[in-house]
Amino acid sequence: MVWDTEDVDFTVLKDAFFSGTPIELLVADGDMGAAGSQGLRALCQITNFTRSEALEETITVSVTAKPTYSAGPPSWVEGPIDFDA
Repeated sequence: MVWDTEDVDFTVLKDAFFSGTPIELLVADGDMGAAGSQGLRALCQITNFTRSEALEETITVSVTAKPTYSAGPPSWVEGPIDFDA
């Protein structure tokens, strides 16, 4: 992902890594508010957050997330999902 301190998703992942706090992630193939989208939802530990600075490229960060122990196991979900509920 691009190193962008103004990006909310970047900040959430960075904070989870440095605090050691697991976060819930949903990795999907589309907009989960729409019918037909699907993906994996799990509580994950961010185990790697490495900055890469190529000479002529955008600064990026490599992120590794691994499912971690939780009361609810990872699940496969299908849209639409109402995130406000």
